[in-house]
Amino acid sequence: MAAAFCLLTACSAASPRQVQRGLQLVLDHRAAPAVDTIEVFVCAVPLPTDDPIYGTLPLRLDLSAKTIAAAMEAHVRPYFTQLSHGRYQPHFTAGTTLTMDAGETHDHCVDRALDASAVDVAAVLVVANAEHLSTEPGGWGKPGAACPTSFCRAASTRRSAYVGASDFHPDNGTVPLLDLIEHELGHTLDLPHSGDAAAAYDSALDVMSNSAAPREVQPGRKDAQDTIAIDRLELGWLSAADVTVAPAGGGRFDLLPSNGDDVGGGTRLLVLPVSDLTFLTVEYLDNTGLDDALPVAGIAVHRIDQSPGVCTKPAAGVCAGIDREQIALGSAPPHTDLLRAAGTTWTVDGWTIAATGSVAGDAPGRAGVEVHATGG
Repeated sequence: MAAAFCLLTACSAASPRQVQRGLQLVLDHRAAPAVDTIEVFVCAVPLPTDDPIYGTLPLRLDLSAKTIAAAMEAHVRPYFTQLSHGRYQPHFTAGTTLTMDAGETHDHCVDRALDASAVDVAAVLVVANAEHLSTEPGGWGKPGAACPTSFCRAASTRRSAYVGASDFHPDNGTVPLLDLIEHELGHTLDLPHSGDAAAAYDSALDVMSNSAAPREVQPGRKDAQDTIAIDRLELGWLSAADVTVAPAGGGRFDLLPSNGDDVGGGTRLLVLPVSDLTFLTVEYLDNTGLDDALPVAGIAVHRIDQSPGVCTKPAAGVCAGIDREQIALGSAPPHTDLLRAAGTTWTVDGWTIAATGSVAGDAPGRAGVEVHATGG
C-alpha cells in the first residue's frame, strides 16, 4: 500500500507524487469531445459471402444510412446527453451504402467507409444489412489512433464502430435496439469492457459490459444502462473535485451517487490503492435515471488494473484506456447485489469495505462507507 493519499484535489495541487500512477493515467486521459460528428454507413453483404461472421444466414434487410442516422440522432444522441449530463453530444450524419464483394469481410466495408467519410467527421458507424451468427459478437468499436489536436478526421485515425443487422430487425419495432450501438460507441471513446477477457459481459452495472441487461427487467427498453465512475473520470464527465483517495489507514466517507451530477458537492468516487497500477473504486449507484432497472441502490466496487499483464500489447509499459481491465467485485454476476445494509462488508484486494448505513437512512441521497486496509 502507498503511504500517503488524501483528497485528490489537494494532492494534485500540492504534491502530485502522492497521486498513484494508475489513477494519474486515468486523470491524464484525453476528455471526450463536447461535440462529436459520426457518419453512418450501411454495408450491403452479398449472399453468399465468405465472411464467417454471417455464415449462411439468408436475411438481408433494406436499410438506409439516412434512416439510421435519423434514428441515432433521435435516440442515441439523447442517451449520451443524459449519460454525460450534457458534456458529450454526438451528432449523426448520413453516408452511403457500400457493397461488399463475396470474398471480402465486413472489415473491408468499414475501411471503405472510413476512406469515404467526410472531412468534418470524427468517427464512422457502419451497420451491416445481414445478421451475425449467434456464436459471433454483435459488433465492435475502436478508438483508432490518438488524436493530438482538438479534431482529427476519421479517415486518419480509423476511429469506427460496426454492428450487424440483428438489432434492426422489423420485429424490434420502428425504433431499433440501441444498447449495442451505445456500447460500441463507448469503445470509440476509448472505454474498455467492464470484465476480463473471459467474462466481458457479465455485469449489469455498466453499458460497457452487458448493455442489454436493462431489457431483461424492462422488456420494451431500447437503451443501455448508465456507466461507472472510472469511465466518467476518464472522459471528463467526473471532475477531480469529486474524487477522494483513501489514506493508508482507511476512514469513513459519505458517497454521493456517481451517476448523479452534483459536481464538487462531495465524494462521488472513492479510490483504494492496491499497487502502482491497480486500485479499487468504490461508488454509490442510485437506481434512478438510466440505472432505473437496478433492483436496489447501493455501493459497487471495481478493480481497475492497468498493469502490462492485462493486455496483449501494452503501450509504454501500461494497459490504459480501452486496454485496461475493470472488474466488478464483491458479488456474483450480474453484480446487482450491491453493498447496502449497515454492517455488511466485502473484503477484496487487501481492503475491507463496510456499509455504515442504509442508502435511504439519515442522509438521503448519500451512502455511508467505512474502509480499512487488511494487509491481505
